Amino acid sequence: MTLDKLEDKFVAVVEDVLPSVVSVYTTIMTRIDLFRVAPVQGMGSGVIVEEDGIIITNAHVVRNAQKIGIQLHGGKKMDAKVIGMMRGLDIAVLELKEKDLDPITIGNSSDLKVGQFAIAVGNPLGLGESVTFGLVSALNRSISAQNAQLEGLIQTTAEINPGNSGGALVNTSAELIGIPTAVIPFSQGIGFAIAIDSVKGLLENFRETGSVNTPWIGITGYTIDPRIANYYQLTHDKGALIIQVPAGPAKKAGIKPGDIIIGINDEEINSIQILIQKIVKRRIGEELKVKYIRKGREYETYVKLDKAPS
Repeated sequence: MTLDKLEDKFVAVVEDVLPSVVSVYTTIMTRIDLFRVAPVQGMGSGVIVEEDGIIITNAHVVRNAQKIGIQLHGGKKMDAKVIGMMRGLDIAVLELKEKDLDPITIGNSSDLKVGQFAIAVGNPLGLGESVTFGLVSALNRSISAQNAQLEGLIQTTAEINPGNSGGALVNTSAELIGIPTAVIPFSQGIGFAIAIDSVKGLLENFRETGSVNTPWIGITGYTIDPRIANYYQLTHDKGALIIQVPAGPAKKAGIKPGDIIIGINDEEINSIQILIQKIVKRRIGEELKVKYIRKGREYETYVKLDKAPS
């Protein structure tokens, strides 16, 4: 492909994606002293995923907001409401009264390869729609951000500025592959996006029930690969290594930090991302058989999923 044709392709992708990306404006009432509160304005981005007014964005963009406003690609402004939120994924689902919108095409983050092109579309600094271009530089990253441990992230060199959070990371087929969520301060060209496969369970839940009630297992962890297994002298080179187990379903079931989850309901678990995807697709109150490794020995336990904390 010649450079001119490649450029034309990227322009076509951006033109296809822009109508599906919105600006998100929030108002949070913040106490400034003992007697006074004042409105603080926030901003971010969002992506239309259903033509009847369903938008996804980052949970940290809209958390604690008393008012949420949306501006569509054409400039039209309207109010939105939160219909579901999952802090562990940093994802919130918003709803508009507006119908006949332009939903984005949802892709598959499981098909991604390091080195692929990636395009980030959002509303940096509240200046209006903006596009940045880069590569998928790593997969299955885990970081601490916004008081949460985020796993299974896409690392990208497509620049993610303040206000891009909640926007769209797309491939060269104009398919949504991730939701930009964080940038490492004082770094050059390191941004992260939530892999879209981790979000699909939330959308399926909404389509089936009309609401977003996210199940929660109560763990944070990392994906094991041969390099990590060799460094830490682990007995398995695949699975989800558990780092923290706060008070919740997994702790009640006896799962501890250092355990390696390798299966759920006889389905193999090779990464923390796959584990998250399996959990999000389940129902609150559902009991799962969890297979795990502890000190080289294999165990099974049953975990009853609870409602995810908001």
